[in-house]
Amino acid sequence: MKNISIWMGILAAAAICGSASAEETKYAVGAQALPLQQEGGTARAMGMGSAVVGVKQDSASLLWNPAGLGYMSQKEIGLHHNSGLGDTIQEIAVFGMPLGEVEDFKHGGSMGGLAVSVGYVNYGTFAGANDVGVVGANYGAGDIDASIGWGKELVPNLSAGFALKANHSNFAGQRYTNGTADVGLMWTVDKMNLGLTYNNLKVAGYSAGATLASGLRLGAGWDVNKHWLVSAAGELQYKAMKRAQFGTEYLIGDVDDGNNILALRGGFQLDFPSAELGSMNGLSMGIGYALTRSLSVDYALLPSGDLGRSHRLSLTIKFGDRKSKSEAKTAAAPAPVPVARLATPVAAAAVVNTVVLEDSHFDFDSSVLKPEGMKALHENIDLMKANPKTNVRVAGYTSMSGTPEYNQRLSERRASAVRDYMVSEGVKQRRITMIGYGETRPKSHETTPRNTDSKAAKSNMRVLFEMSVKPS
Repeated sequence: MKNISIWMGILAAAAICGSASAEETKYAVGAQALPLQQEGGTARAMGMGSAVVGVKQDSASLLWNPAGLGYMSQKEIGLHHNSGLGDTIQEIAVFGMPLGEVEDFKHGGSMGGLAVSVGYVNYGTFAGANDVGVVGANYGAGDIDASIGWGKELVPNLSAGFALKANHSNFAGQRYTNGTADVGLMWTVDKMNLGLTYNNLKVAGYSAGATLASGLRLGAGWDVNKHWLVSAAGELQYKAMKRAQFGTEYLIGDVDDGNNILALRGGFQLDFPSAELGSMNGLSMGIGYALTRSLSVDYALLPSGDLGRSHRLSLTIKFGDRKSKSEAKTAAAPAPVPVARLATPVAAAAVVNTVVLEDSHFDFDSSVLKPEGMKALHENIDLMKANPKTNVRVAGYTSMSGTPEYNQRLSERRASAVRDYMVSEGVKQRRITMIGYGETRPKSHETTPRNTDSKAAKSNMRVLFEMSVKPS
């Protein structure tokens, strides 16, 4: 009877801890140390079946793949409450912040990102009995844990991170204080993020006879479009649980604006170390709502067969304006003063001549120059040919409609189209520099980012042709 009660405690710990608990899969009580309760701490992750190793999660990346911390662009606090399966209660608080300048919010701080967490789990009280059914004293179980992690994008699209974790466990009168470390990588390929972590590297504090569930996690997150995310993950742990996990998230609302966004989530998790844990397999579901860019609430429900249901609730608060350094500079800079067109030949000091190619000079949502755009360039091409010391800088910009990644590529393609046309007309390529800014340097503020026909959007969709002329 005592063994049965202990087993119920183990299964409750497994369900509430989520995807990387050590105690959940060892079949001798007290033989494993450091059940990692924080791993299942967020409602968003659990609603997606824990398939988030390859998903960027800001401060919550600390709990799954610390490499994701490198993409934080704002300070944030996450408060996560889990309950269910009898008297089990879990509380986790996570604080994260970018380090250094945030040049581009898609790439986080120049020195990476830092996060810390503290957590507590109370598994409740269990009735004690010996092997022949004689009732004994009741016993309890609980854990206190803390972690700190750092991550950074080392080269474009590749980030790395690590986390140090400490845990004090009390289970059926046995106590352990232990420390471990996680290391992780995240690689971005177009619309897909690939994640890899090794969890629970031994650091310190192991009791005699204790072993540890450690091993690899692999995952991928694919942004089908700016509303729909699909993810998958797997775990290969030493002497512990093997898992396959699948999840999805769909956002309803104006995701570019970031306010009043409804998130619908679902997931499926398959565990296969033992038939005794078959009740842990199955579907999960969740819902979330972002009231503003700075405040969101998430909920997840995890049915666990005969063990009942587990409920997850998260509150995330972000601090600071979500603006990159380059955007802030642009907002503070005065509007450029138009300069009169240059006469030929040039005999004065260096002068800047700026020509604006508007969105109407290109095919819709395309980098193909229209005849009107070619005509607008001809006079300046002739001017460059007549003045060999003249150089030109071509910069592309877009409106906020579309994803930041798509807008960046479109701005670069349009700037490239202008450069290529000039080269085809006889201008040496070495005299031309080119850059694309995407949506990061708007000329006008867009109150309705999805409306491409607004006056502000049209003013932001442009290519600037800036000419520098030196005296002969």
